[in-house]
Amino acid sequence: MDTMEQAQAYYETPGHIIAASVVLSVLDIVVVALRFWSRSSRNQGVKTDDWLIIPAVISTIAIGISMIYGTTQHALGYRTKLPDGFEGDPFDIVTYQLTTTSKIEFAYAILLPLTLGCVKSSFCFFYMRIFGVNKRSKTNILLIGIVVFVAVWAVAFSLASLFGCKLDIAAHWGSTNELASKCTGSMLVVLALCITDFAADLAIILIPIPLVWRLNLSTRDKAGISAVFLLGSVTLAASLARLIIEGRAVNIGFAPGSDSILVITEYLYWGFVECTVAILAACLPTLHGLMSHHNLLSWPKQLLKSRSSRSKETPPSPMKFNDPNAMPLAPVAPARHAPTDTYTYSIDTTGPTPGLRSMRSETPLIKPDATASSETRRTEEV
Repeated sequence: MDTMEQAQAYYETPGHIIAASVVLSVLDIVVVALRFWSRSSRNQGVKTDDWLIIPAVISTIAIGISMIYGTTQHALGYRTKLPDGFEGDPFDIVTYQLTTTSKIEFAYAILLPLTLGCVKSSFCFFYMRIFGVNKRSKTNILLIGIVVFVAVWAVAFSLASLFGCKLDIAAHWGSTNELASKCTGSMLVVLALCITDFAADLAIILIPIPLVWRLNLSTRDKAGISAVFLLGSVTLAASLARLIIEGRAVNIGFAPGSDSILVITEYLYWGFVECTVAILAACLPTLHGLMSHHNLLSWPKQLLKSRSSRSKETPPSPMKFNDPNAMPLAPVAPARHAPTDTYTYSIDTTGPTPGLRSMRSETPLIKPDATASSETRRTEEV
């Protein structure tokens, strides 16, 4: 048997694909479960942004299972195997290995926009719940517009992937050359998906930063909350990697020395990583609020404080009670308190009292912020 000559990256190996599919899927299940447990433990109702995570995590797990299945069938993470004695164009052959790879890619292309659309919409509904208190505010209107755009974007690209070869669905898992001839423009559709996905991720991650710094919180709290939101930038890295892969495939196509299975494996792997990391990032603000509610974020500081206080304490000197040379202690007489005279002061209430100010009539030194209660509520709801 002959094989292609393309170099195989570490994330294209079978062991790494299976390990990443299992670990990232389990991690998403755990964080989503903690998200709903946080709502229940804090007596908060389940919101729209919480419900949108459920179809996203189910779809992501389905993608992970399909990647594991493809790896067991040598359809992902392995080089293309050519029949013995085959001397033609490797992109003209149709084998069980290549057909399985194409079917997994077809299902992935339909699920990916829907999964990412649910996660992006979850982010936006979360922002509206926290920042868009006034439904007529510019922030709320902007977020509603993004939700509508994301919904149309997800459905449009999912349908474009489904009918990429028009009504000839079976052409999706034919030979590579047949796919290129019957499904014209499919590569450009995927490239447009990657570009718009990256742009939408960038906008959704940057939107809450100026809103956080407008809250009535300390600078330290603002920086901490901003850092939690910016952790979603890891999603941008996976989205950018997928964009680079697809852009390279559109520009140079399938080079003579490239392996179609390894190219598809690379594309599917980074898309799966993007989905799992996006779900994790969408749950981080809620998990941050859960840890703050149960004081799980303060234990390192308390531990260091207790250690420093113990180190500063001076150990007491040992006392020898049975030492015959020790001087006897004098008995301590009970303390006597001198009688305290009671003085009575009279205040003339008929006239002004010099030197005293009525605290009710004075202007307070620190004016209470009218928005403090709402800001506190927003922070607690996170």
